[in-house]
Amino acid sequence: MKKYYLFLFSITFLMVINCPVFSQANSIELQDGGGTFISSHSSIEEAYNAIPSTITQAYIIEILAAYTGASELFPIDLGLKTGHSTTNTITIRPDAGNTGEIISSGNTAGIININDADFVTIDGRPGGTGTTPDLEIRNTATTGTNSNTVSLLGGSTNCAVRYCKLFNATQGSAGPRTFEFGASASNVSGNSDNVLENCLISGGRSGIGCDGTTANPNRNNKIINNTVTDFAFTGIWLLTAVASDWLIEGNLIDQVTGYNITNPTAINIGSTLSANVIIRKNKILDVRSTSTSLTGLTIRGIASSALSAGATLTIENNFISQTANNNNVISTYGILMTGTVNAYTANIYYNSILIGGTQTTGAVNRIVSAGIINNTTVAAAVFNIKNNIVINTRSGGVTGVKHAAVAYNDLNPQLNIDYNCYFATAGADGYHALVDSTGYNNIDNYRAAISPNEQNSRFKNVSFVSTTDLHLTGASIGDPDLSARPISGITTDIDGQIRSTSFPYKGADESTPFTLKTLNLTVNLEACSPMQDTISVSLRNTTAPYGLIEMTKVYLSSTGTATVNFVKAVDGVSYYIVVNHRNSIETWSKLGGEVFTGGVLNYNFTTAASQAFGNNMVNVGGKWSNYTGDVTQDGIVDGADGALIDNDASNFVTGYVPTDLNCDSIVDGSDAAFADNNASNFVAVARP
Repeated sequence: MKKYYLFLFSITFLMVINCPVFSQANSIELQDGGGTFISSHSSIEEAYNAIPSTITQAYIIEILAAYTGASELFPIDLGLKTGHSTTNTITIRPDAGNTGEIISSGNTAGIININDADFVTIDGRPGGTGTTPDLEIRNTATTGTNSNTVSLLGGSTNCAVRYCKLFNATQGSAGPRTFEFGASASNVSGNSDNVLENCLISGGRSGIGCDGTTANPNRNNKIINNTVTDFAFTGIWLLTAVASDWLIEGNLIDQVTGYNITNPTAINIGSTLSANVIIRKNKILDVRSTSTSLTGLTIRGIASSALSAGATLTIENNFISQTANNNNVISTYGILMTGTVNAYTANIYYNSILIGGTQTTGAVNRIVSAGIINNTTVAAAVFNIKNNIVINTRSGGVTGVKHAAVAYNDLNPQLNIDYNCYFATAGADGYHALVDSTGYNNIDNYRAAISPNEQNSRFKNVSFVSTTDLHLTGASIGDPDLSARPISGITTDIDGQIRSTSFPYKGADESTPFTLKTLNLTVNLEACSPMQDTISVSLRNTTAPYGLIEMTKVYLSSTGTATVNFVKAVDGVSYYIVVNHRNSIETWSKLGGEVFTGGVLNYNFTTAASQAFGNNMVNVGGKWSNYTGDVTQDGIVDGADGALIDNDASNFVTGYVPTDLNCDSIVDGSDAAFADNNASNFVAVARP
């Protein structure tokens, strides 16, 4: 009998040491795409591996309430399957009713790695329904370069992570991210066409990072509608190997206290490959640091550096609020554009930016705070900056520091800047705008310094709901100084509200439509018949220096008429009407100005020479007309204009070009005749 018991003990012992212990048996279910049960498992990875290597249908892996992760071997590796498609997908999610599920480990190789897998979705909603992030995935490791929480690796494509709470404890360790778009060493697809959406991203040295390979770059990924918080270095960091279209949209990036680091940034774009990156409809609220450094602490909302030649970065319809004091910070910027090598294009449209707080340090002549700052020196770079509201109320610092709403430290790039609203708190160190380190608080002086840019921009404070809510309120609603002009392709504001197709608001918030004034205008162009062409119509003050009130472009009818709407005009105030055309002499209305009554002004230049300032028109067939021939638009018809026309005529130039004075789409002797005649008569602009 003793031998029999000894035999049973031996068998039992061998079974224990040679077989796995399924402490989490039946805690995971594998189902087909319709929810029909296939098999039970003790871990997520075991259920994933039970799916055939070539899939022919959709699968669902459901995490049951009994699951604790005790049987997982971290990182959970979700590897290559073939046969995947838009219908043959794999979805991992909590079971319906299993709320508050947590997957947690302190693993320095990560918690979940989606590795060379395609069409895999991690959906944090129990049963895949609802609108609230639920499933928590935590990495409690505090060190380790690769201590990410969830990573896309090895060429994973068409994957999605949505409605999850992702946590990471490595704020004090260089390298790791809470969510990582990682490297693809051999798969040419890169980690591409993926989406991270509706998640809470908390912690990490960076909240979200991309660090791919130049041979197999990461393309066409979307980061949308997430909350990113409690990171140390960067909320969203596109570091290397970004190509094609990336979208960063609708995210809230916020910090409560920050960490001891000297250069935190909400969104940092430093791609080494050409890419089209769109950053829109995000809310960035107070990037913070606990650092007490006296020389190195810098705060950035959106920063761009090292973009490759041909790259395009579009930043539009964002709220950026940076009002924290941040100890001894040496600079606080809303949007920072840098670069000394490559020619890229930056489109900065419809952003609302608020800089605030108190400065305690800084260096003499240093720009210690600015809403938008350009340090790019590349002449071939293109900056399109329009329809932004930039307010800077920050003050303080050592004597000689500079606070500015906007700062253009180099005018070498090709600038296309207009219809912005700038304001900085007045004082010895506050400037609405800085150009090449010269400060401007007078709009006319600023326009002259940066001409031909900013001719319709304004220096004016606005009313926001609060320092964290940059929707307009109070007197700013309906304020005509906040009217802008439409930008092709941007039809909604930060909230999805439809923008006016004629007079949208500056900034990210579209509000109550403006009240418009109407000018019914009649103009005749000396050589152009019929009149159908575009003209610019401006309203200017009738007292020196005859400042620009508003300018708009309209298309003349065949009879020379146009209905011109203005938002800044006021009934009972006198204005000069100024008409510009691509090859005509600038023409001003008669001495003294004209007045809107009941929101309407009718003005006909063609009835008499005296309708123009200085009688500066010519009679053509009984209609007084704007002189033609100013091809160079320098205010005079002379040999320089004639030379351009002669050159184009000799080269048989056709089409819509300034040298075609009679608008017949052919440059020839008839155009030259007009220019020669007006040059011989010393035709030039006449202004008050």
